[in-house]
Amino acid sequence: MVGIPNSDRRKRGRYRVLVLVFSLTAVSTLYVQADTNWTEATGRCYSTDVTPNEGWRRAQRDAEANAIRDVLGVKITDATFGVKAESMGSKNASNYFSLFSELSRSTTSGHIVAEDILNKSLEIENDYPVYTVKIRAVVTKDTGESDPGFRIHIHLNKEVYFDRGSPDLNDAVKFSITASENCYLYLFDIMSNDSVLLLIPDPYFTDNYYSATEGPAGFDRKLASLPIKLRVGLPPGKDISTEMLYLVALKKKVNFFSPHMTKASLGIIPTYKSALLDLQKWLVMIPRNMRTSTSASFTIKKER
Repeated sequence: MVGIPNSDRRKRGRYRVLVLVFSLTAVSTLYVQADTNWTEATGRCYSTDVTPNEGWRRAQRDAEANAIRDVLGVKITDATFGVKAESMGSKNASNYFSLFSELSRSTTSGHIVAEDILNKSLEIENDYPVYTVKIRAVVTKDTGESDPGFRIHIHLNKEVYFDRGSPDLNDAVKFSITASENCYLYLFDIMSNDSVLLLIPDPYFTDNYYSATEGPAGFDRKLASLPIKLRVGLPPGKDISTEMLYLVALKKKVNFFSPHMTKASLGIIPTYKSALLDLQKWLVMIPRNMRTSTSASFTIKKER
């Protein structure tokens, strides 16, 4: 995995081999009132790291995303992907890489043109506050297409990185980014342990603005100011694995939010399933001509 070389990052979860089949759907009921299509949807925010006002705002945004996903029929159905011991790091690319790679390009977007809050509730589950908001809304589909002139690329300094047995000695992942216009960057590491890490922005790198005028050199200067290096590491018992960097660029800043990324989680979404759902809820509210994405995979090997 890529991350900060300290004990917290090394203890962030056990590695496992699995095959996961899932279906993601929004919770809502469609009905008609006065010749207008309305939908009901529920949103939640689980977090101890936000103020009550922010908790209600995030729960309402989650409900809005669920409403849009339901009306537009945007969902991931019977998505099957596997990480098998014999294919870990081999030429057989794991199926989940393609799911993340296609997510931005395949997700339709929409927006809400009318909305009523039906009810709000606050409960405590396992010592965590849970903000719940139920809405009814009218959703319209964005008819715009992707902007072919809006392009983003990520360039890795090499394809294979070595785990040398110590976080301080392991290879560091170095990359550069090229974008065709001014944008905001969101970089995710699709790790080999069924989890996803948000690399940019994070507490160490909050300025995710890319200036097309300054180009790759300007953003490289920002990266050089990082107080950490993104060092690789292999799952216990593995000699080889494959990971992927997934990069989303937006013309306007719309910060990514996942209820799973608390301070204690160190920016990690715990499973591919929850990461795909959280990413889709984010993307469905951003017009397609305002976003683009790319990805780059790399191999981690144990140095012998």
